[in-house]
Amino acid sequence: MRSIPYECWQGMRALLLLLVFASPVSAVPLPLVCELTSEEDPAFVIRLDKRTHTALQGVLTHGSKTLGSMSSSKPNSDRQSIWSFQLGKIAHSGTAVLFADDKVWNPFKRLPKPHETNRVLFVGLDNALRLFRTQEFSSSRQLLKAAAGFWEISSTCLGGRIKRA
Repeated sequence: MRSIPYECWQGMRALLLLLVFASPVSAVPLPLVCELTSEEDPAFVIRLDKRTHTALQGVLTHGSKTLGSMSSSKPNSDRQSIWSFQLGKIAHSGTAVLFADDKVWNPFKRLPKPHETNRVLFVGLDNALRLFRTQEFSSSRQLLKAAAGFWEISSTCLGGRIKRA
């Protein structure tokens, strides 16, 4: 049986401590920001700038004003991406349907591939925003129209993932 050199053990120990004490739900800031811009009204932008184990997290903004927290899970070969919008302690979620131009991405088809997607439709986001029953959301036709429409995925995104820097 071979012994592990002390220098190697120190590095492995640090890695093990990191793995044991790192919270899986804590979000890690990303080097690049994934921006999704409303095709209906470009003043509405979703900025995803943190990564958790299962999703990208960020905010929905109108101009410089933050409207709430937004997250999007990574699609895989078994399912579509899931979106979530949170304001305070209330959250709503739904399916995010990815598109490569006008072709819908389907987890059970070979083409288009998820990293080729450049548009997304957040199914039910408009109704979710209306359910918050705030004057700001329910009376804003611009916001509801943007939420119901397509969102353009920036070039720093890869269909629910962030490109590596």
